[in-house]
Amino acid sequence: MLKNDISLSLGNSRKKLMMFPINAEHVFIIDKNRMFMLIQTRCAICNTLNNASLVYKEKLPSDGIDSEPYAPRRKRDYYHYKMVKCNTCGLVRSDPIISHNDLPKLYHDSKCTYTDVNENTPLKRTYGKYLEHLIKNFGIKRDSYLDIGCANGFMLEKAQEFGFTNIVGVEPSHDAIERAGINIKSKIKEGMFDENMFEPEQFDVITFFQTFDHVTEPNKFLENCHKTLKQNGFILAINHNVNSLSAKILGERSPIFDIGHAYLYDLNTMRTIFEKNHFKVHSVFPVKNTISIGRIIQLLPTGKKTFDVLEKIISKTGLESVNLPLYVGNLGIIAQRA
Repeated sequence: MLKNDISLSLGNSRKKLMMFPINAEHVFIIDKNRMFMLIQTRCAICNTLNNASLVYKEKLPSDGIDSEPYAPRRKRDYYHYKMVKCNTCGLVRSDPIISHNDLPKLYHDSKCTYTDVNENTPLKRTYGKYLEHLIKNFGIKRDSYLDIGCANGFMLEKAQEFGFTNIVGVEPSHDAIERAGINIKSKIKEGMFDENMFEPEQFDVITFFQTFDHVTEPNKFLENCHKTLKQNGFILAINHNVNSLSAKILGERSPIFDIGHAYLYDLNTMRTIFEKNHFKVHSVFPVKNTISIGRIIQLLPTGKKTFDVLEKIISKTGLESVNLPLYVGNLGIIAQRA
């Protein structure tokens, strides 16, 4: 086995990483901190390995990969793996990415920076609006509800408000669970959602909000959701839209190009991968978010000085907590177990 020295773009610097090919799909990387495995990814729809075009070259942390870039709702850092686009179906993905076996610890150690002002309150309004639509328009039974990637459980609180009697969340971040409300914390299972976590046909509704982009094995994930849903049960999911206007305008500086995002979907590829996994898709749609001005400032591709000035202005004027209804570049899907 021969050693290859490959120069990767890391932050604003150039750094030599030692890359050791194992086979066509696996490589070990050694940096100054640790050794970890990167795995070449396949198109989750076409299952092809190399039939893809380059979107963006990799841009990774100069001091190595740790849990910080995997924290939810963190300030922008513009780190991402090499991004490619399938030449056949158009699905965008990170390639290669860190091994699935290394992810649980990274997410477990990540810190939750959600606040009521910038995250919990506006997100609860946004996701709650679409959950309410699902309940009212599809005759949903409200016996059991599962939220995957539930963070500090704010949507479990919303599901309770809507009358679900048995609510459960799944969240890998220990810190996020510790920040959950006293009546919610006991309802959250710590870890990564998998086939062993629940009995078959257990839930009427499964939701995952800004989670599906992070899933490195989306077909297996959807297969497990299918098994866990009751007959005719529903999924409501919301995640980034790689073909949104904001993504096209901002390009590589869009927050969707992120080290934590394994796959990025548009309206067509989202429908396709759900249908591939035996779901009846009722609708795929652009999402109108309720978003605070404070969160908008966090997402803008500005330098630190500009960001600090803007943050000071909105803090002094009280604009930080003002919420606006905007299409910021997300999509949603309502699908049913077929």
